[in-house]
Amino acid sequence: MNSAQEHPISVSVERVAPLLEQARAADLDVPELLRSLGLDPDISRAPKGRVISLADYYRVQNRLSILFGDETLHMSSRQLLQGSTDFVLQHVNDCNNLYEAMRVIVRSYNLLHGGQYNSVVKRRTSVEYIIDDRNFTYAPDQEIEYLYFSIECILIFLHCMLMIISPLAENAITSLHIRRPSPGGDCAHLAYWDAPIKFGADTYKVAFARDVALSAITPPPPDALTSNAVYQKIVDVVAGKHAKYEQLNSAASRVRDALARGIVEQTDVAAQMGISVATLRRRLSTEGESFRDLRRTVLNETATRLLLEGRPVADVSETLGFSEFRAFNRAFKDWNGITPKAFLQRKK
Repeated sequence: MNSAQEHPISVSVERVAPLLEQARAADLDVPELLRSLGLDPDISRAPKGRVISLADYYRVQNRLSILFGDETLHMSSRQLLQGSTDFVLQHVNDCNNLYEAMRVIVRSYNLLHGGQYNSVVKRRTSVEYIIDDRNFTYAPDQEIEYLYFSIECILIFLHCMLMIISPLAENAITSLHIRRPSPGGDCAHLAYWDAPIKFGADTYKVAFARDVALSAITPPPPDALTSNAVYQKIVDVVAGKHAKYEQLNSAASRVRDALARGIVEQTDVAAQMGISVATLRRRLSTEGESFRDLRRTVLNETATRLLLEGRPVADVSETLGFSEFRAFNRAFKDWNGITPKAFLQRKK
């Protein structure tokens, strides 16, 4: 798509550029990364004004957060290790309503970030989730426009996080406050929101209808409360607004993301996608892929990255879910023609 009119909920390619620059700095194969997501491998050289779907932006973000091992994508001076959001979500399972879930999320992220940046306030007609980033420890040299965009994307992530906790969150928002001074410029991503937006606020604020936020909920089982599920919810919501789901997120891409997050058994991946193993195999076959090949590729990519980061071979073996060290050695040699030890010696 080449215009904001064609992609009403979009992100300019200029927004993607900082993420791709980080990927290149980490020696990642950016064209191959984009191809694996079904995106144009030359997108970084696209003419100014070109846009991609907001859903595709989050898919790039999700993949890079996995590869970087930092859920802030280097935006914060305090790294959020991979699995941080999964950790937060595992603590909402006993919540009785969305207000309680928000309080858990607030406490958890404040602990992870090392400061009181998040809060939740119960008012007469609303429950407000507030982010005050004015004293946040951002990484150096962050442009203010990029920070506006990044926090606005975090608000969308928060909304979808609450939606996987309870569908009640979907239509509960009554207003949105953001620090961006005015609606001008490159902010087509804000078309995600159906609620009124106040610009130039002191803090970021998402207001939920009080009666909905306090209504009883039944959270889903723990295996449905994951970062992967949040990213998938974003894709689903955006896809439901302006595109066909299958065009935005292939089965192979969803499998890759699950594998990269440590879900390595085909039955578990299919369950997280909400389909049977037979359906998963059929969809992958239609796309010219197989679970076995994807598993080998993703596990090998993860293994080599962790080894080059200096992780002990036994630790890498355990992280990848191998039952024993020797099984990992055999698999790695099958993938690369050499053992992990030989691979590290060659890289010295």
